[in-house]
Amino acid sequence: MQRIAWYRLKYSISYFTAFRLQHQLAERNNESCIYPPIVDMSTEGQRRHQRQLWYDSIKAMPTVEEKLYELATQQRVGLKKYILSAVPPTYNSIFFQKYVTRSHLIEELPNKLNFMNVEKELSDIKDILNEVLLTYYSNSWQNNKSKQLSDYLLEKDAGAVLLNQLIAKCYKKLAVRNEHILQSTIQQKPRICSFWWHGGFESQHDRIYEKNICFRYTEYPAFVIRMKEPLSPIVEFDDPLCATADVPSYNYHPKVLGLAFRRNWLSSVPGFWPGDPCEFPLLQVLTFDKLQKLLMKIENYDLSKIEDSAAIMASFGYLNTIATYQGFTPFHDITYPLVTQTILTNGQDWKFFVYQLNTIAFHEDVDNKDRRNLCWTSGKLRLFDTIEDGQIKGINEDVYRLLLKFLLNAPILKEGLNLKPYLGTDTRTEEEIHNMRYFFRRMYSQARDHDAHKREIPDWVRIYKHHPDAPPSPYVRLE
Repeated sequence: MQRIAWYRLKYSISYFTAFRLQHQLAERNNESCIYPPIVDMSTEGQRRHQRQLWYDSIKAMPTVEEKLYELATQQRVGLKKYILSAVPPTYNSIFFQKYVTRSHLIEELPNKLNFMNVEKELSDIKDILNEVLLTYYSNSWQNNKSKQLSDYLLEKDAGAVLLNQLIAKCYKKLAVRNEHILQSTIQQKPRICSFWWHGGFESQHDRIYEKNICFRYTEYPAFVIRMKEPLSPIVEFDDPLCATADVPSYNYHPKVLGLAFRRNWLSSVPGFWPGDPCEFPLLQVLTFDKLQKLLMKIENYDLSKIEDSAAIMASFGYLNTIATYQGFTPFHDITYPLVTQTILTNGQDWKFFVYQLNTIAFHEDVDNKDRRNLCWTSGKLRLFDTIEDGQIKGINEDVYRLLLKFLLNAPILKEGLNLKPYLGTDTRTEEEIHNMRYFFRRMYSQARDHDAHKREIPDWVRIYKHHPDAPPSPYVRLE
């Protein structure tokens, strides 16, 4: 024991002597001496230090694929991912969705859009839009006396086709004079997947993975429009609204709300793979028919709150996965705001939303709680009142104005802004790049493997071979 103690004392003396000599050498050369960080030596402090080392290793990875691969492979086994979509599973979940996205709702659109003048564009295209509207609703439902307009508006994807036609006509008129529209991409029903951690939940055993729950968002919007550059922010990070906006506290465990969970891969898919030139959102479109499954289960509901909650979740989930493709992660917060515009419609009723993402870091290890995500809404607007004798009556041109403002909201890139501060030069070989991309296609793809049937176990095998009460069968192999 004395010999062991002597070795420890000798090692500690030499250790601190080396640092003293390093400090003296740095002072002699007029350099700064770099000391190792002071680590809390408690059990939780050492665990937090190990997690921070893992966060730093992810931050140093130069490509998006490497970051997502590390997050997915290290967090797959045993980690519960609670599933969320744009539509809340229960009426109480509308408050929970605001909490887990830390979003504040503002009952008006930003002044930037209110002050935008589109009267010239509206006068040029108004007649064309009215013609599209009349042609779209002059269909079989008018000839079918048993089918009313209300039934038509509740059909699947009601309004998505109409809005797509309206935007197509706008594009023909606006693309010549607006470069961001000319270079944009329209994508039909893309798969949007994203994930994040959120702290603030109680843990019976004081475990980090119980206090910080992982959520996975999956949705298929009617269509999205993407650009090469991001929309300019509505407010900056230092604006008091980002730090003081009210966010409801609704930190009930997801089990209470009946949320399902999975143990599959963490996935981040904004509808395209890394490397696509159009990687920033301009517009996202959702349809009211997605809400019908929830509305059929409840009574005496506030439809406006459900619509706002769906738009908030859809906007956050979309921007969250866009942020990961810029090199940010749930442990490395965004360095500049990301903005998207969302439309919720059934063809007759419209709601316009502008969402600004200010933070995605909700894990208690990295959360400084000084930022709020913001969402502005126009309230519900009715495009027309009714259709009688093949004529559309009561057309509201304010809907056309807002649609044009959303499309003409051109990105203005701030000078000197680094869009990918946590990404670097890809030093992988061609083989490593090919293998990584193949892995991502297989991990994120929803298509079944063509050899999957060979690994399936038929029902008769489970019953007659693998069942514990099954009689022994010496002539049948248990494979």
